[in-house]
Amino acid sequence: MNKTIFFLVLINFFTVGHSQIPVKKKIDSLVSVIESKKTLSLNSVADTFATQHSNLLSIENVKFYSLKNKLVKVSFTTNYFRKDSTVANMATGFEIFYFNDDLLIKVISRDFDQSPPKNIEFYLNEKDRQKYLSKQTMNASRYDGVNYFVEIGYGLLDEFRSLNHKKAQ
Repeated sequence: MNKTIFFLVLINFFTVGHSQIPVKKKIDSLVSVIESKKTLSLNSVADTFATQHSNLLSIENVKFYSLKNKLVKVSFTTNYFRKDSTVANMATGFEIFYFNDDLLIKVISRDFDQSPPKNIEFYLNEKDRQKYLSKQTMNASRYDGVNYFVEIGYGLLDEFRSLNHKKAQ
């Protein structure tokens, strides 16, 4: 009996492990197609925010890449800019969000807390969108992992739609 249960557990792990590989390959191939497109439209939005230190500013830049008015990629960067000569420009945040038919499919986040900075990748699906729509990702913090990036990704998609709506008027 124990051998049968052990065997079933092993088969389950084997099946789950193999089912993940095609999903990642499919998403990575979609991302490769997005990255290879030369005709993507680019809309960029940037803003500067003061911090509590008078010589330090936070600069946020969002680049929306679209194809036929459909969002396919968003690049979101945050930098600190110092007015003194010690540090001219220090990256503190860098995320890339990939979309396919308004579905967030992949997020690449650079973790600047590690030296050298490492990329963290998240592969997402319809279940993650449903969590966002049902407000299960609301007020997600960076420490909540995937929910944080789902919240930001779909928030950026909403912002893209809003910008396109304003342009159309």
